[in-house]
Amino acid sequence: MKRLRAILVDDEQLALTRLRHTLDEVGGVEVVAATTRAREALAMIGDVRPDLVFLDIAMPGLTGFDIVERLAGDTMPAVIFVTAFDSHAVRAFGVDAVDYLLKPVAPDRLAMAIGRARTWLSGRAIHAGPGPDPAPDSQAPIESLWTHRHREVLRVRIDDIEWVEAHGDYVRLHTNDGRGGLVRMTLSALEVQLDDALFIRVHRSAICRRTAIAGLRRKTTGALAAAMASGVEAPVGRKFSGGLRQLIKRVDTPTASETGFP
Repeated sequence: MKRLRAILVDDEQLALTRLRHTLDEVGGVEVVAATTRAREALAMIGDVRPDLVFLDIAMPGLTGFDIVERLAGDTMPAVIFVTAFDSHAVRAFGVDAVDYLLKPVAPDRLAMAIGRARTWLSGRAIHAGPGPDPAPDSQAPIESLWTHRHREVLRVRIDDIEWVEAHGDYVRLHTNDGRGGLVRMTLSALEVQLDDALFIRVHRSAICRRTAIAGLRRKTTGALAAAMASGVEAPVGRKFSGGLRQLIKRVDTPTASETGFP
């Protein structure tokens, strides 16, 4: 697995040292620079173009939020806030932070945040389109996703996902046990990472697990819906109905005129 290049930013040198040691313990991250000065951090990020920045919030001169606001879109790394205060969590996710860690950071919690950063970076790369030399495994099916739910970050296994719903630049995972949650990734970005033998796009805003589709019905409005095994319904778009037709096709299947299914 590729190591993520990271910059550490905290106005306390001891905090930087502790975070570096914990990162060494967790693995998967190469610390390419570290600084206790916020303005120096801005220059570093622009010059080094790291994958990931671990960023304190309460710093003299510029706060962590000030730094994020000054980052241009094409230089925006995955940002993980590391702070001693829990009062900024909501705002942190509002500026598209990957995660929010409280000091002192436990190794298992840090590993979770790094996993979220990988998902965030993967989704952004796919959304931006193929580069000149894409990684050979950049579109390999994934096994799990880190989701944001309330003030928790949870791992959701792909095997537990029943269907996925688009929410702008996010997707909402619907699982059999109702845990689910939001992931910072577009539906199209996620689609290319899912095994198409297991999942099928049924709408511009929905992807369903093939085996979780229990039936199809036409609503009074004329729109189609996929009835899921859990009892909920996912929307079905006309342009995606062909794939569903193949999914439910049987030798003795009634004709389209008999079912009302296009």
